[in-house]
Amino acid sequence: MTDSAAGYSESSSINPIHRGPKACNNCRRRKIKCDSARPICNQCRLRPPRSREPCDYPRPESLLHESPMQMLETIHAMRARIEELEYLSPPDPSRVYLDQPYVSRGSGTPDIPDFGALSLTNRRAPIDMQEPPPALIANLVDTFVGRFADSGYFFIDPLQFRGSALLPLPFGHRDRPSAALLSAVYLWGSVLSHVTPRAPYTAAAFLPCVLHNIPQDLAVIDGNPQLVLEIIQAEVLLSLYYLHTACPAQGRYHSSVAASIALSADLQLIRSPQQSAAYPPFALRAPLLPRPGNAADEAVRINAFWAVVITNNFWVGAEGSPAAIPYGIAIDTPWPGSPSGGATISKFLNGNDGNGSSPVALLAKASILLERIIAFSTRAVGPPDPTALASLDRRLHTFQATLPSLPGSQTLVLIHALVDVSIVRLHAPYVRSTDSARAKCLAAASRVVTGLGAMNIVHGAQKTDPMFGPVYSAVASVYMNEIAAGGLQVRDLEAGLGSLMSTMASLAVYSPIIDRCFTDMRAVYSGMAGI
Repeated sequence: MTDSAAGYSESSSINPIHRGPKACNNCRRRKIKCDSARPICNQCRLRPPRSREPCDYPRPESLLHESPMQMLETIHAMRARIEELEYLSPPDPSRVYLDQPYVSRGSGTPDIPDFGALSLTNRRAPIDMQEPPPALIANLVDTFVGRFADSGYFFIDPLQFRGSALLPLPFGHRDRPSAALLSAVYLWGSVLSHVTPRAPYTAAAFLPCVLHNIPQDLAVIDGNPQLVLEIIQAEVLLSLYYLHTACPAQGRYHSSVAASIALSADLQLIRSPQQSAAYPPFALRAPLLPRPGNAADEAVRINAFWAVVITNNFWVGAEGSPAAIPYGIAIDTPWPGSPSGGATISKFLNGNDGNGSSPVALLAKASILLERIIAFSTRAVGPPDPTALASLDRRLHTFQATLPSLPGSQTLVLIHALVDVSIVRLHAPYVRSTDSARAKCLAAASRVVTGLGAMNIVHGAQKTDPMFGPVYSAVASVYMNEIAAGGLQVRDLEAGLGSLMSTMASLAVYSPIIDRCFTDMRAVYSGMAGI
């Protein structure tokens, strides 16, 4: 046996793919030595014309005499090699993966997850992870619902969602929530869980699944009304997650996507005369959503719009940048729980609104006032317009007077705090020029500290709203600026600041954004004290 024959025999016993002549067809044609590297040999890769295509190798003679079983083994081996070269691990059809694309509810085979829809591409799927076992799914969903059911951020019926999420059906089945929404719920459930999640079912593992499933669902959004709402819901939850983890660029992006889809679906025009206007013949699209089938469907859409508004305004309050929803457009959607709409935000800002007293409606109104005051403050060049300043100040105090008194739910505590922070943002630029501005800022800060007593730190810390981080940070700045300026009653100022910092320290263990704000505030205060 020659050396080449011996080499051939040895390679064929190791891997059936490499049986046959070593040289690729291109090297054999050019009569040059080939190293038989896969997928492209070095001669074809380095020497002109430098082919970028995988090398083609002659079919070994031994393959012509293989049995059917041997041929199947060879095919499986080749297919595995192709998938390896395409940077995509093959899914196991016996398992349910979190990164499977959403199966269109209008597809011909809606009952079977479309494992084949994820074709071989040059993009690796973010993670191949089985959906959690049923017991863990129930735990994650219940933990999530317990936190978000009455928060204003989750607008899908909690009982209906829980029932469909726990169905013993494959991931991606039309009767279960969409892949994007389920992944987002699993993400938050793992964050809120009192038990440390075990790998691979951690927030770090669920996050890539959400990021992968959202664009997959967006690709089939047309003609799926329920999917429109579920994608908006997933984007809101993902944006809040990034607020929780203090990632502003990502959070604002997903908040803007939610706003874009909501406006494209005309959620701002519910019960509006414009809602029935026909689309012009040159319109690029038909309406994303048909008319609601009943009052329950309409209520979900109303709550969806205000959840998007609240999330966008929270990012404005956290960063001070413009909102993704332009308030110059017609917004006629009623407040949550309100019987009538029409110019909803305009009436509220003008003081002509008597509707909307539910906790979610009050939270939306408080967030709108915060956004409007930040927009007013950032637009101001030179001395402020005293008429506009006085009008906003009156609107804040009028709204504050209508709020239920504390103590109350966490949402009510947050509503009160948002109004007081709005007062601080409105008057803070003028505390050194007018005594009234200084007094209003200190009074607002004191009310926020008083509201700390309504926060159940021991049992509710893990469920604390992430917006408390920017709120407490703004109030701490009021106290530290006053202390640095040598204000009177330093002991009272330091006592208020101490209560605030103590609360932030307790919550920082569970909230990355509060931890970041607390660390920044402690560094500033340490610098002031000369430590």
